[in-house]
Amino acid sequence: MNRHPEVTDLLEQYMEASGSTACWVTVRDIRAHFNLDESIAPAISGFLQKIYQGPFFTCQYKVTRIEKFQDSIPPYRTISKYLVQQRPVLKKRLEGVKNPNALQNNR
Repeated sequence: MNRHPEVTDLLEQYMEASGSTACWVTVRDIRAHFNLDESIAPAISGFLQKIYQGPFFTCQYKVTRIEKFQDSIPPYRTISKYLVQQRPVLKKRLEGVKNPNALQNNR
């Protein structure tokens, strides 16, 4: 992610434009949406793979599933599609506590 830190922002913009909290995405979809050339494709697929393997805390989305399919036109490439979903917002530990300072005083 050092060479293309904007991939996180591109994914978030793409998901916001889709108007849903979950959708199937391919690298080609993202490239076509932002009119990008093929040189950024490895960075996009690498980032999607990374957020599939574990959380990436600066990104509010995660990949929950990857499916591969064969392209129907030559050169018959194997294409991955990624199910991207919005991560649930973590609740604060002290949510609901009226006076969080009271916890410190009881120690």
